[in-house]
Amino acid sequence: MSTTELTWSADVPAIDHHSHAGYVRPGEHLHGFDGYEREYAMGHVEANVPHEVYVAYNRAVLEHDQDRVAALESEFGIPGLIEESIRFQSTTVHAASLAEGTAALYGTGTRATLIEESVEARRRDFAGLYDRALLLSGTEQVLTDIPEIDARVWSPDRYKPIARIDPYLFPFGHPPLVDRAEDARKFRRVFRSILDGLLATAGLDAPPAEFEDYRAFVLASITRRQESGTVGLKIASAYVRTLEFRRTTQADAAAAYGRLRAAERAGTDIDPADHRSLADFLVYDIAAHAVDRELPMQIHTGMGHTEPGLKLAGANPMLLEQFLDTPALNRLRVILIHGGFPYGQALAALSQARGNVFVDFSWMPYLHEHALHRMLQEWLEVLPANKVIFGTDTGSPEFHVSGTRRGRVALDAALTAGRASGLWSARQAGWLAERVLHQNLRDVYGLDR
Repeated sequence: MSTTELTWSADVPAIDHHSHAGYVRPGEHLHGFDGYEREYAMGHVEANVPHEVYVAYNRAVLEHDQDRVAALESEFGIPGLIEESIRFQSTTVHAASLAEGTAALYGTGTRATLIEESVEARRRDFAGLYDRALLLSGTEQVLTDIPEIDARVWSPDRYKPIARIDPYLFPFGHPPLVDRAEDARKFRRVFRSILDGLLATAGLDAPPAEFEDYRAFVLASITRRQESGTVGLKIASAYVRTLEFRRTTQADAAAAYGRLRAAERAGTDIDPADHRSLADFLVYDIAAHAVDRELPMQIHTGMGHTEPGLKLAGANPMLLEQFLDTPALNRLRVILIHGGFPYGQALAALSQARGNVFVDFSWMPYLHEHALHRMLQEWLEVLPANKVIFGTDTGSPEFHVSGTRRGRVALDAALTAGRASGLWSARQAGWLAERVLHQNLRDVYGLDR
């Protein structure tokens, strides 16, 4: 771990605004911390095998077709490409952060020994391992973005669920993909799987025939999830479409719903215009419901994973201006997440002009360390003290430990620079550390009520 001494944030408890604690990705139980290296190697694999082979490989992994997986790995040298990518990754802050967190949790040893120990710790008691990561990093609570969390295993006092609204937006699938977009395919599958589960919970085996019945299901489902412990909503749709949500009439949405349902039943391609019209209406409808229910809403902005899929131009937070400026949504507490990299200045500008818009820097501590140092200085000097929120965006206990530490270091550096320039008094710097690390989140989500 970094030996940088902390001044302002050393003894301040943290709340992680954006986490995936409680969710282990399919097949990840076969790996320890190296599962994250392998995940980040997939973009390198995709760039070095025929496109159709990569699509087939991902499908075989998804379907647990081990014979097919082994055959493709052997024919196209996929394990070697993964190992090559891991070597290339070794110079990144991502790799340094993973190594730091691994050392903090398991001590020192050979790579093989540490992988074995992390696999065993996951199998034995993954929730206990994550609890230890929270303790080591001085984290009191996390807001966790997963489809469902088992409150019998994960303490409801410590792990607070966030519900994605994206599954509700696309009840009849998506237009065909023609680009390099395997990451988008994965998100499409996840969204549909979650929607199927939510429909089943409501006693439905498919979306209702009538749009008004579907709309009633969506809003009732969100209310039920809130009553079961959900503290906020999230939009991750940048992985499958643009963030520009246009105001759409209820009549147009209902007509689109009917045509999309008919296309699905006929097995024909859906119209992209109908796909967008329905989703756009539902975003505004759900957001209005969130205002009534006092549910904050996170929105993914900026870059995505290491595989093609997310269109960076479509994840530009400036595309959200019409949505953010809707009069009926002026009390919707919106948090633009991930620092919007590379759109960090735009995030600050959007927040500065709107009292209900906040920003977080989750995942930046272990992906964009130097950019985060610069950005926090800019954000904290231009935004009011209640606007900036800390987060990690990880489901890895290793990354949670190192990401929280690096986030504290970046925050401390910004506060120290502000003190040196005379921008803040010592009291203000200490207050800002508390606001960023936990109090702003508590206020936005009403956790102190």
